[in-house]
Amino acid sequence: MAAVLESRFLQALQQLPDVRRWVIAHSGGLDSQVLLHLVQAALPGSDLLVVHINHQLQNDAARWALFSEQEAAALGIAHQTVNVQPADGSEKAARDARYAVFAELLREGDCLLLAHHADDQAETLLFRLLRGAGLKGLAAMPCTRALGKGRLLRPLLQESRRTLESYAQHKGLAWVEDPSNADVIFDRNFLRQEVMPRLGERWPGFQRRWADTALQLRADEELLKRYLDTDLAQCVGAWSELVFDAPPMLDKQKRQPLIRRWCERVTGRLLNERQLERIESSVIGAVSDANPELRAGDLIIRRYRNALYLTSDRCSQREGLEAIAVGETALSDGVLSVYPASGGLASLEGLSLVRRLGGERCRPAGRGGSCSVKKCLQEAGIPPWLKQDWPLLMKGDQVVAIPGVCVCEGWQTESTGFNLSWRSFALSGRS
Repeated sequence: MAAVLESRFLQALQQLPDVRRWVIAHSGGLDSQVLLHLVQAALPGSDLLVVHINHQLQNDAARWALFSEQEAAALGIAHQTVNVQPADGSEKAARDARYAVFAELLREGDCLLLAHHADDQAETLLFRLLRGAGLKGLAAMPCTRALGKGRLLRPLLQESRRTLESYAQHKGLAWVEDPSNADVIFDRNFLRQEVMPRLGERWPGFQRRWADTALQLRADEELLKRYLDTDLAQCVGAWSELVFDAPPMLDKQKRQPLIRRWCERVTGRLLNERQLERIESSVIGAVSDANPELRAGDLIIRRYRNALYLTSDRCSQREGLEAIAVGETALSDGVLSVYPASGGLASLEGLSLVRRLGGERCRPAGRGGSCSVKKCLQEAGIPPWLKQDWPLLMKGDQVVAIPGVCVCEGWQTESTGFNLSWRSFALSGRS
């Protein structure tokens, strides 16, 4: 049995052939002890780092950290303990603190190994089902995903806890027990201690079947994403805005899945059913000149003309520049890009960047007269919530150019000049 597990474990590692360093998350519990010994048997010690996260929530936390250090030393593997302070004593706070450390620790070419197994996967699936998760949530834990600058891998995800227990006993491994795991006040512990054993009595081996189900759901989710991404290519504009009168968005069955996928691609976050319904009724369904918006945490979903925009309510300073340089200059709310081009702005000498105060006028090249900067921005389709902060290039009190919109009369050239653009972080896909 031990040889079979070791063989399957090695096959799981081989799905990531280009890893330069393997980082082993080691709590000292049974699962992570089995993981540590499987890794030590399969990989060179010079390519390994054991990491123990001390949450400082239990009286024995320091003893567990010492145990982890001693186990790594006995196997000749480098070890690091990181102390964290979770926001509170909840499972979620501890997990968030732990993964924040992992993300910060991983370098390019690193892979973090976690000891989650099939029983954990079944527990996660049931937990998310009870919370009303959709397809993405019911796909439970992925076998591998990006994390920080590296990747995460769960090589034991198809193995039962019973298999790991048998391996630990066969190898004579010692491990620590966290007493908080028995506290059924925590939802996951209640499932683990009270519900899962009863299910196992009635349906032996259900954990492995549920793990297979989670794999199939994840494959279905990935296929759905591919179909939605194909449709989104027809719906997304230059600012990553979602054009809701594009053909795929006119299909009512597709519209909410497309909005959810669009938000996920831009922000990495999923909108829930209630938020999607409110977007449908209050934002898309609003009168065309209402410029409605919906807040979802620190995100704002806005409508402007025939499109939806994702923006942030994070405040940015209205910074200026005393001189304009070639290349990209990042400010707190966006990036000014200035590059040599055929035509465009004739010179950068003596120019500065300021923010609109309102009432400015300019003479766009080729227009044949003056107009307000506000009108230029409106004609360029700049959303109204950005107009006040849009940058202007000035020479003294004269508007020379509006980045991304126009160059003014007398400042343009048809020979070698400069192309200007402004990429605001407040627009979809720019944060």
